[in-house]
Amino acid sequence: MAPGKTLRERFESLARIGIQGIELTGESTLDHVDEVKELVKQTGVVPCICSGRGGAVLDSRKPERDQFMKELKLALKACGEFGGVGVIVVPLLPVKMQNRPRIPDLSPWRTGLQLEQELFQVLMREVAPVAEQAGAAVIIEPLNRYEQWWPNRISEGAAVCAAINSPGIKTMADFFHMNIEEPSFAEAIRQSLPYIAHVHLADSQRALPGTGHTEFGPGLRALVEGGYGGFYGFECSIHGDPFEALPRAMEYIKHAAGV
Repeated sequence: MAPGKTLRERFESLARIGIQGIELTGESTLDHVDEVKELVKQTGVVPCICSGRGGAVLDSRKPERDQFMKELKLALKACGEFGGVGVIVVPLLPVKMQNRPRIPDLSPWRTGLQLEQELFQVLMREVAPVAEQAGAAVIIEPLNRYEQWWPNRISEGAAVCAAINSPGIKTMADFFHMNIEEPSFAEAIRQSLPYIAHVHLADSQRALPGTGHTEFGPGLRALVEGGYGGFYGFECSIHGDPFEALPRAMEYIKHAAGV
C-alpha cells in the first residue's frame, strides 16, 4: 500500500505523509534486514508488523508446519530488532484460501477443528518464549468465516492468549472482519482489550476508512477509552492520490475516535 517502488521510497513516502509505522511482508522482513534498520534510523518509520516467508502453521503436513515455525521465529527476532510490535499469524487462512489439506476428522475422539485448535495452542506455547526474548509478540488475527474457519471473533483469539498466558502471544482487532463477525464493535473490543496488540482498519468495501458505510466510532472510542496505545494500520485499497487519500483517512479516524 505504501507509495513508492522501493523500500526506501515507501519509508520516505510514509514519513512525508506523517504515518509512523509500516507492515512488512516476509521478503522485506527477512531479506533486507540491514536496509530496513537503516531506513528506520533515517525516517523514524517503525516496521510495526513483520511476516515470515512460508509454510502454514496448521497445515496437515509436518514439514509445512515446521517451515512456518522456523520462519516465524526468524521474523520475531527481526521484528524485535526493528522495535516493532510483532508478527501476525492467521491460523487457517493459508489452509482454506490455498486449498491446503486439513488435519483429518478423528471423531468421536476429536473433530478436525478441535485438533487444529489444540495443535495451535501447543505451537503457540512453543514459540511464546522466543517471542518474549525477541520483544515482539505473535499476534493472532481473527478473520471472517469466508476466509478461515477459526478464529473468527476477537474473543476466540483472546481465548488462546489467556490459555497461553504469555506477553509473547497477543491478538488483534480488524474492523473489516469485525464488521462481518461481531454484533458490537465496542463490546468485542472491551471484552478482549488486554490481549489486543494491533488494529487493522478498512471500510466495508475494503477501501480506506471513510469511503464506505462502516461505523468506526464506537470501536475506536472503546480502544481509546480502554487505553490502547498501539498502531492502527490501514489494510485496504487506496483510490486516488495516496498523498491526499491517506491523510484524509487519518483525519477521519481521529475524528471518529474523538481524539
